[in-house]
Amino acid sequence: MQPATKNSTPTAAGHWPQAQVRTAIIAGAFCVIIAALMLINQLQSRSFDPLTAQELKQLKASLVQNPTDEGLKKQIRALDHNLRRHHSRHVLLAERGGWLLIVGASVFLFAVQSAIYRRKLPKTQKLDRTHETEDHAAATARMGVAMLGVMLGAAAWALAAETTTFIPAQTAKAAATTEAAAAAEPPAPTTPFPTPEELKQNWPRFRGPSGSGISAYANVPTTWNAKTGENILWKVPVPIIGPNSPVLWGNRVFLCGATEKKREVYCYDTTNGKLLWQKQVGDIPGTDPEAPSVMDEGGFAPSTVATDGRRVYAIFANADVAAFDYKGNRVWARNLGKFDDSYGHASSLETYRDRLLIQVDQGTGKDGKSKILALETATGNTAWESAPRPVPGSWSSPILINTGKREMFIVTAKPWVMAYDPASGKEIWRAEALSGEVTPSPVFGAGLVFTAIEGEKLAAIKPDGEGDVTKTHVVWSAEDGLPDVSSPLCDGQRVYLATSTGQITCFEATKGKKLWEKELDNISFKSSPALAGDKVYFFSDKGSVIVLQAGNEYKEVARAELGEEVLSSPAFADGRIYIRGKKSLFCIGSKK
Repeated sequence: MQPATKNSTPTAAGHWPQAQVRTAIIAGAFCVIIAALMLINQLQSRSFDPLTAQELKQLKASLVQNPTDEGLKKQIRALDHNLRRHHSRHVLLAERGGWLLIVGASVFLFAVQSAIYRRKLPKTQKLDRTHETEDHAAATARMGVAMLGVMLGAAAWALAAETTTFIPAQTAKAAATTEAAAAAEPPAPTTPFPTPEELKQNWPRFRGPSGSGISAYANVPTTWNAKTGENILWKVPVPIIGPNSPVLWGNRVFLCGATEKKREVYCYDTTNGKLLWQKQVGDIPGTDPEAPSVMDEGGFAPSTVATDGRRVYAIFANADVAAFDYKGNRVWARNLGKFDDSYGHASSLETYRDRLLIQVDQGTGKDGKSKILALETATGNTAWESAPRPVPGSWSSPILINTGKREMFIVTAKPWVMAYDPASGKEIWRAEALSGEVTPSPVFGAGLVFTAIEGEKLAAIKPDGEGDVTKTHVVWSAEDGLPDVSSPLCDGQRVYLATSTGQITCFEATKGKKLWEKELDNISFKSSPALAGDKVYFFSDKGSVIVLQAGNEYKEVARAELGEEVLSSPAFADGRIYIRGKKSLFCIGSKK
């Protein structure tokens, strides 16, 4: 028998030890990968343990201090569900990883032991094999190793994928239940009126809490496109067109609409835009059968509704006021008497505890017709009525502010900016700062009340006086960039104005120094600006949106297109913007 040379082909029997070595290598690598994934999974699982999560502990501690805060309870439930969902996933992945590690280790040990055992076997003296037999054996060995590698690799890939995508069946069922609950009617409130925290978390009136136009959430998009669908989560038609703005509470968004003969309130599901109910106000004793004279732009429902999480309240140009519960049942309705107003009533509503506050400015200012009304939110009965206001008709909306020392109801009409006690209707102070037809609403920020009207001035008023404070509490005034419809915005440091001629002007809030102004071509603003985080949003009449960086210089961040005319002002929620176009209600949010 001739000795084999160094270049001679290895025998078939020699292929199997090589295959076992390769198998051991693959199994060992598999074990290392699985162990690494299990370590990552273990580290991630610590931040999702419901028993140790710091954010959940902090929310529960806050609930102890505010046991009736339904918004806080909702946050806790959502966070607890999210933590349990992730924690369950990590636990199951740990179990699966453990089994895969056992399988990989078993294969590794078996392959190593087999290779060592084969090397100890005595060599055969003669091999009666052909080259074809040897090649077939070698191919079989390689195929076996390859198949094992594919199987182990697939198992490792599946585990890695599941660390980000797997949701157990029980958790998926819980998530589906949560989504269904989101579409259901909100839980019944346990108190007659909302807490300040609840109001801040929602968007209960025109321009949000206190009429500030400031969102509690910064995580909203700056770009979208209605034509391509970019960041448009949903778009739904509104039965009757109108300029009033959306308001939000939990998973409900409310609007109203009216014609000469019909007045309606609408409730949509924020999840998908579904119209949950559409209710007519119906016949109310005392309502004038003849429709009032109104401007085409404002129509018969220019006023934005208000909600307190218990009911939604609406007022129309013909002086009808109505309240609906969240199921769409009319709770009460009344007519306030025919308004003496050539353009129709347009002021929006405000709530204060269990009171609905209504600015009723009309007539000439000398006939004693103008007043403030406070209605009981549960019944619609009059809680108090202010002394006659020495002002004519006004189309601005009032705001409710808290100076840190007291709450005040701020109302504007030519020529007075006036503050009232919202609990009693007693006048606190007044400042002469207006003229003409007052449409822009006041705003409170940087410790000052700001009012602005085209042809007059932007005035900053310190709200801590009593009586006539015209000469003592008007801190500063300016005459540039004054709006005719759009209301001011204050971010705490600056005041922004936007006009129907496309000019945006920015003033320093406490001193009144003009910081910058910008003329924009083919742009008109009637929608009031809004702030989300450090971004200022300006919705133009034609539906284009300009987003600016809040600051001491003009810095455009983005532009977006809605594809519809816009006269309303936006409403903000967590990650979303709601805006009413001429025909549609849009929900804007990131699709990522």
